[in-house]
Amino acid sequence: MNMLPQDIRLIAIDIDGTLLNPQKQISPRTRAAIRAAREAGITVTLATARRYLSTGSIATELGLDIPIVLYDGALILDHPDGHVLHTNLLQAEIAQQVVDVLVEYNVQPVIHHFTNQVEETWTGPEDFDNEDVAKYFAYLPEINIIRRFQHATCCMGQPDPLRIVAFTTEDRVMKLVPAISSLHCAWNITPLGSYQTAELAIMHKTCSKASGVEALARHLGITMQQVMAIGDNNNDIEMLQAAGWGVAMGQAPEAVKAVAHAVTASNAEDGVALAIERYVLERQAASNSRSR
Repeated sequence: MNMLPQDIRLIAIDIDGTLLNPQKQISPRTRAAIRAAREAGITVTLATARRYLSTGSIATELGLDIPIVLYDGALILDHPDGHVLHTNLLQAEIAQQVVDVLVEYNVQPVIHHFTNQVEETWTGPEDFDNEDVAKYFAYLPEINIIRRFQHATCCMGQPDPLRIVAFTTEDRVMKLVPAISSLHCAWNITPLGSYQTAELAIMHKTCSKASGVEALARHLGITMQQVMAIGDNNNDIEMLQAAGWGVAMGQAPEAVKAVAHAVTASNAEDGVALAIERYVLERQAASNSRSR
């Protein structure tokens, strides 16, 4: 039987499919629950595959002034000052091997870097772009820097990147997996990501949202047993397993629900708010009542 920890001190929340509802908004109830948790002295952070450019505004909207976990754990930045707290970079040599595999399967590599406080996207020649990667580039903010290289020199001899992402069809992603699995790296699959394509993210062998949240917890002097994590997708699985209390969203795949300590409502039904209310706020109120 799963036992809810008595002392939740950190809540780590995924963004897409979790914090945001299907309309890509934070509901008033979720906003209120997060505010109540923070007022109760609990630290709330975001743990996402997103870059800082698309996460910082959400953190500001919620009033968060705390390091946030980005790029599936490859980068932790303090918000709002942008100070780097932690990185877990993919070695350039392995990154080049990943690029070579992707090119062999006619997939344009998308390589994420964070250099001198600037997020950059590196990739191959434009004539190698396909419809799927074009969707991703179309979403990028204008201030994001895109640099193009010949595939043979995308990573070799370059600084270590945060991660590499392949945007393509789910069928092609599955064909890539055996070759990528043979390399010394970690990876995860999102069958249908935010850009309406399948996504294969490749990172350092030890990198995940779980490792990112663990690094943040250490920085804050908090144990993982004192962490509640909430997520909905495959890249949240390790985080839900590592947390003292992992909560899967109601619409999450069965593989995600299977590893969670609890399942809340969907992101269309205020699942994040319900989890915070039930597992943190109500228990804290009951504890305060008993201590009077």
